[in-house]
Formats: sequence, C-alpha cells, structure tokens
Amino acid sequence: MKFEQAFLHYIKAGATLIQIISHETQRIHGVVNKTADELERHWFTWNRIEGIKKWEQGEFIDDDTDCREASSVLEKFEEDDFENSLLILEDCHPDLTENQPHIIRRLRNIALRKYTDRALILAQPITCLPVELEKEVQVMEMPLPTVDELKVVLASVCQRFDLEDNQCEQTLPVLEAALGLSIMEAELAFAKAIVEKSRITESEISLIISEKEQVIRKSGYLEYHHPQENLDDVGGLDKLKEWLNRRSNAFSESAREYGLEQPRGILLLGVPGTGKSLAAKAASNAWQFPLLRLDMGKIYGGIVGQSEQNIRGALGIAETLAPCILWIDEIEKGLSGVQSSGATDGGTTSRVLGTFLTWMQEKNKPVFVLATANDISQLPPELLRKGRVDEIFFVDLPDSQARQEILNIHLRRRDRGELFSEDELNHIAKEAKGYTGAELEEAVKEALFRAFDKGREINPDDVIAAIKDSYPLSKTMQEVIEATRKWAKSRAVQASSQEPEAFDEKENKAPRLRQEAANPFI
Repeated sequence: MKFEQAFLHYIKAGATLIQIISHETQRIHGVVNKTADELERHWFTWNRIEGIKKWEQGEFIDDDTDCREASSVLEKFEEDDFENSLLILEDCHPDLTENQPHIIRRLRNIALRKYTDRALILAQPITCLPVELEKEVQVMEMPLPTVDELKVVLASVCQRFDLEDNQCEQTLPVLEAALGLSIMEAELAFAKAIVEKSRITESEISLIISEKEQVIRKSGYLEYHHPQENLDDVGGLDKLKEWLNRRSNAFSESAREYGLEQPRGILLLGVPGTGKSLAAKAASNAWQFPLLRLDMGKIYGGIVGQSEQNIRGALGIAETLAPCILWIDEIEKGLSGVQSSGATDGGTTSRVLGTFLTWMQEKNKPVFVLATANDISQLPPELLRKGRVDEIFFVDLPDSQARQEILNIHLRRRDRGELFSEDELNHIAKEAKGYTGAELEEAVKEALFRAFDKGREINPDDVIAAIKDSYPLSKTMQEVIEATRKWAKSRAVQASSQEPEAFDEKENKAPRLRQEAANPFI
C-alpha cells in the first residue's frame, strides 16, 4: 500500500494523532494537501519560528504568527477554528520529552477526545515518542522518493535552469541513478550535473551517482563500492562461481514470468583470506548491481532506539537502490554477544538482529544479501536457518590447482603473467600448501620487492623464498580449521568441487610465543 493511501485511510478512520518520520517537509505537505483536497478539509502548518500558517489558494497565509509555543498551538487546535482541518506540527519532537509533561498530557487529552473532524500530524526527522503516547499515536515512516516522484523533481530543476527538451532526458536510467536520495538531495544532484555540463542526459549519470555516494556515505553505516574485480579474478571456488552465474538473470522480468523467485542471498563461511570478500565484489561486477557495504559495527548508537533506527534506515536505503547487493563483511563481529544481549546492552543487539532477520525473511525488493563470516561459533543460529538465505557456502583453503590459478591471477595483474611457465606455477603452488589466497598475493608482492632490490626481473625462486619466509594462518589455526570443516561438512555447501587437502602430521605443532610458555607450572 502506498504511503499516501495509508495516510488517507488513517484520516478516514478517525486517527487524531499521526507521527510522520521524514526529513522531507515538502513531500509531507504534498501528502497532506492531497488528503485535504479529497476530504474537502483545510490544512495548516506550525513551527516555533513562523507560528501557524494556513494553506489557501496555492500559498501559505500567516494565520497566527504569535503562536510560537507548542502548548499554545495545541490549545488553539481544540477550538472551533480548526474544525474540519488538518494541522502539521513541524519539528516538535523536542517537546515530546519527560521535561514537557504538560505537552504530553495535552496530546493524550486530544487523542482521548477522539475528534473525527480534525487531525494532528507530528512531522519530524527522527523517531521520538514518549511511552505515554505509544498507544495513541500512529507512527508512519515516509519512504524515500520513487522514480515517479524523482521525475517531477527533475522536470522542476530543468525548468528552473531553462533547459530545452534535448538538454533534459527524463529517461529511466537517469531517474534510477538518483534512487536512494531525498527530494532535496536529488534536486541538488540534478542541479549540480546541469551546472557542470549545461545539460542532464544519460552521459551525466556518473555525476549523479557520485553525488549519491557522498550522501550514502554521510549515513555512516553504508559505503558505495565500485569493484573492478570479476569472477575470473577469483581463483578456485568453481561451485560458488557456477552458482552466482546461474543466478545472474534471476532478477529479470522473464524470470518472474517463468515462476522463479528472486534470490535472497548467501552466507560465505570460511578461513580468513580465502576470497570471500573478493567474491562479493566480483558478483557485483558480474551482475552489474550496485554494491553497498553495511558496517554492522557502526549501526549501534548510544541513544535508546538509535541502533534499531539505524538498521531500518540502512535497509531502507538498500531497498530504494534495488536491485543491488548488500555486502555485510564479517557479520559475526557485528552480532557477537547476542546471547547475552539482555544482560549486557539492554537487548539492543537482539533487537537489531531481530529487525535484520525479519527483513531478510519478508523483503520483496531485489536486495541480494551477501554476508561473510570467519568464526562460525559467534554466529547466531537464527541466521543459519534455511529461508533466511538461499545457500550457505564453506570457503576452504585453496587446493593446489586453485593456488596455481591465484598465483597466475596476481602475476597477470602485475604484467608478469608470461614470465612463469605452467610447470613453474605448479611447483610454486605445491610449495605453498596451506597458504590462503591473501597470503599468496603477499608472497608475490614480496617477491617483486626482492627482485627490484636486486635490479632484475622476478623469477620462481623469489616467490618460493617469500613463501618460505612467512608462516601461514593454516598452521596457527589448524585446530579451528579442522573443527570448522567438520561443522561445514553436513551444514554447508563446499564452494570448491575439489576435496580439501589434509594437514601434514609433521606440521601439527604451531610455534608458540614466549609469553605463551611463561607459566612455570605448565
């Protein structure tokens, strides 16, 4: 149901107090104006600077500029002058605190009188509702503008700059580029593109997107990525890449007509440095979807209710930018401690998790969630249930063939792909048993430094020497990796079709730090 229709139904049903959460005052005015016209009512606005203003014949007329206090306007609202009307109180949330009990009581009185000929709309940018009013006030969150609303904004901006029709392309790609912005932000993005290029066409989409990235970055918990990697840059993981390729067209209209559901997401579990984050970037590039990285650590705020509002805001932006990929890296770190949340943080982590899981289950927008995790022991069991995501993949250490592919990828990326033969790459891969993709990349970098220092081109011995001078994570985390393999064998799909390599018995002992053996009783 559209926001305007839901608002109209509330007014028709006799709701006296409605709280609208939005930064966009103009859109709120538009919704109220449309409802007032349909119900043949007058409507007013109030703020503590301008007092009460009445909308009449297409413009605001000062009605009572002396009425600057919230208590005064609420008292006036109950008078006969406001029969058959709607009144918007703008930014009155500072009055909805425990320091203003008389305001809260007066609002309760208005709600209890059950007026049917008038309604009070509390328009504010943040959720702020005292517990006394929770049962009396209907809370509505205004969604970000749709393509149709952005088309109106673009037409208005083009008219303001006196652009000709051939200078202003109101095409779907241009409008979709501004999805996720508020009306004011979209206005500024369109105007900035016009100022720079004296036109706004599909060629200016990159300018709109760059402005959108800045706005999304201001939220603090979402980042807009432009990945250059593709699936060919991912060594090994053939089953995961095959799965992603099969889903590449599953978001199309033809897939809906065929009867396919939109893919919901995947969870990548495994050892750090094995290519989970790289797979997320490659999927975004392969599908040509925007990649939004959600930082779960930044979701949590110090004010009561702020964390839940942040997660809802982030998910709302992702839905507005759909189709897109929502990438949550190391999700277990953001949700750790959920079992003890009630005792440690007042249940905030549990509520954030609940909001996120409910959204994953109920979402109908094409937002593909790609979450990665290193430590399965910290993952809440609710997240692992089928139905939340389409599949759970386990990303193991690369086998010999995958290591050879990874080495070749990193050498090609540095224009050294022709220097090594297949036999030499195979030899290096065997020497690098147990090394992750990230460790192999670092070995190639170190080998280049060594060759450069000696004033010659890189050779296989440089790479092997760099490998032998480092100690892989697989040796220091051997017990953890083996336990994770056992867990994943019956609960996850292997990301690679190759069987994982067994650990060498002689390498079971990992080196200890001096402080680890400092206890004289051990």
